Amino acid sequence: MKFDDLLERTAGLRWNEPLERLAGARLQRLADPHGSLAGLRQAAGARADVAAEVAAAFTVGETWFHRFGEQLDAAALALRALGRPARVWSAGCSTGEEVYALLGACLRAGVDARALGTDLNPDAVAVAAGGVYTQRALRDAPPDRVARVFAPDGPQVRVKPDVRARARFGVHNLLRPAPEAGFDVISCRNVLIYFTPGAAQQACEHLIGALAPGGLLLLAPSDPRPPVTETLEQVRVGGTVLLRRAPHPLPARVPAPPPVLPASRPVTPPEPSAEPDLAQARQRAFVSPHDPQAQLDLARAFLRAGQPARAAASLRAAEAQLGGRGESWETAHLRAQSAQVQRAVRDAGGDA
Repeated sequence: MKFDDLLERTAGLRWNEPLERLAGARLQRLADPHGSLAGLRQAAGARADVAAEVAAAFTVGETWFHRFGEQLDAAALALRALGRPARVWSAGCSTGEEVYALLGACLRAGVDARALGTDLNPDAVAVAAGGVYTQRALRDAPPDRVARVFAPDGPQVRVKPDVRARARFGVHNLLRPAPEAGFDVISCRNVLIYFTPGAAQQACEHLIGALAPGGLLLLAPSDPRPPVTETLEQVRVGGTVLLRRAPHPLPARVPAPPPVLPASRPVTPPEPSAEPDLAQARQRAFVSPHDPQAQLDLARAFLRAGQPARAAASLRAAEAQLGGRGESWETAHLRAQSAQVQRAVRDAGGDA
């Protein structure tokens, strides 16, 4: 069995040659007991446990604390209206920074929350459970947020015991039904971009099904969006648009009732888009100046606003940040995005 078939069947992941090169060291370690990569592929085709190990070798494993922090703050604000302890799930949590950032946002908002973090890669889950990180994991995070969650531990930082006690972790494949249900918030950000379209749809169905009525689904700006239907609607919390499972089942073709979240109002664009508007894109690029994804989103927003020269400037900022990065799954994906934006800028008459 080829790796592309294996990845899609086992975990819904899209395969390409750069990813296989990046996974080379991990694959070689897995192949040693089987004699060769061909032996590993044969074993993976016959054994589900080996197939899962191979799929985990292709996971991205790149994240950082308080990424897209405005979403986390908005979710915490919405949870404050519950008047009870909240249950949150970080699906595809990688090494766990998002779990602790979400808990930190909840504590800052006065919300008593408990979090589940899951990932396909058991090595990443082990790091998440340990709660020890390098300073790089804290890039772009406001110091007060860092201080609420972490304590210094030599050259690293360690999650504070009161925050760590609120989190638990496990291995889970998003192509499988959710491990639990009734979550008030599910965050699955920068995960579905690596899935095939069919797998992304299947994973979204599992995520939505695991939400409590009125629960929020957090996706990254570049993730594929599930359709907004009578089951899933868009709401604005503060200045951020979030996806919410309808508080009550709604008959077909009947408009949803007004949202009950504090300081929220319904948003009914003609077609839901994964792209942030210009104001949102500017805010993200300002808050996370070293995030090339934020700069690429801003470049696309400038293009949609008919400003190709400014789009070209944001594209150059993204490419400068990518130039200083080592090879990784996320970097390969971002460079592919950059090439697409570059073509669009040139077509629009900008100087790319």
